[in-house]
Amino acid sequence: MDFLTSITAAEAFRIIASFPLKSLETVEVSLEEASARVLAGEIIAPEDIPPFSRSLVDGYAVKAKDTYGARESMPALLVPAGEVPVGEVTEIKVADGEAVYVATGAMVPSGADGVVMQEQARQSAEDLEVTASIRRGENICFKGEDIGKGEVVLRKGSHLSPFDIGVLAALGITRVPVFRQPLIGLVSSGNEVVPADIVPPAGKIRDINTHTVSNLLKARGCSVLFAGIAKDSLDDLTGKLSSMRECDMILLSGGSSKGQADFVTAAVKELGGEVLFHGINIRPGKPTIFATLWGKPVFGLPGHPVSCSMVVLRFVLPLTGRMEGETGPIRSCAIRGILGTNVPSSYGVEEYVRAKVERQEGSLVVMPIFAKSSVISTLSKADGFFVIPEGAEGLEAGVEVEVHPLA
Repeated sequence: MDFLTSITAAEAFRIIASFPLKSLETVEVSLEEASARVLAGEIIAPEDIPPFSRSLVDGYAVKAKDTYGARESMPALLVPAGEVPVGEVTEIKVADGEAVYVATGAMVPSGADGVVMQEQARQSAEDLEVTASIRRGENICFKGEDIGKGEVVLRKGSHLSPFDIGVLAALGITRVPVFRQPLIGLVSSGNEVVPADIVPPAGKIRDINTHTVSNLLKARGCSVLFAGIAKDSLDDLTGKLSSMRECDMILLSGGSSKGQADFVTAAVKELGGEVLFHGINIRPGKPTIFATLWGKPVFGLPGHPVSCSMVVLRFVLPLTGRMEGETGPIRSCAIRGILGTNVPSSYGVEEYVRAKVERQEGSLVVMPIFAKSSVISTLSKADGFFVIPEGAEGLEAGVEVEVHPLA
């Protein structure tokens, strides 16, 4: 395949999405290990949450009908009938015209169907004066109102969020079936690249891509095996590839541009693999390679840090999600806002524009960050990126765009 016989972004997505993947094994992990993992089975609630009706405020458990019409100038008069501390079981039954004091989180006694806030009641010599009417269910979380016993609370293929972990904890589920984390092999390449912990000699640069890419992958529930920095030689690169043979996917940054010796495609072919495409009509990230080797997907990522990161976000992470067994979209915090200035682009190229989102006069305004694909600091400063479709010749100020998060 000739270099940069570029395909469209849509065609690249199609080829990547159709790549045959082997199912990962199922493992069981603790709650502490479950965040960002993908569920391997349904979670069915073994009990009601809450397990009893709870008060949401400090106040008085009452029959709501006994407060109808109550107001400051004409309070409803109720008879105090005890109290329920937090964490204790009560056998009290609230009768017509009675009120029982309950603390926040305490069990609501039977017979009561609402709780009057403490601020809306005052104690007189013998009676409780209620100065506001409440509706049935006010300030109560009823038994099973949050989660009902037997309810499917989380489905197979769900990417577990910190809030999902909270649901599992509420149900007392402390061991969770998840798919094994995919192991992603990662290597940087280039004679000019040195580790981040040394002072680079003249003509050299520190390895940025290993750290940005590995953390993007880990945030999505992947394990990463870093094989080191490969020199621009076929032998070194084939050696690094061979050391990652047991990985589920392999990523190589650098070595994909025609301006460099194209060792990535050569190394893949040397080891018996096949290049599926080389070049996508996108900016940044045009020289991206996608290949198959030992039945595993292989990406040749651009060496420029921004290009590399954007290709991981747009093309690599959706494949790792499918590899993990994810069946739904990753929860996104995409923001819609109004473009603050004109943004030019080239027809026929899908462009990814870094941007800041600012609030101006009550509206969200998206301000593009114009910078070269080697300027990593722009990703640190950006709130996200928006996409200019390949069929557009730029976007005009005032149009609405969707800003996708960078992590």
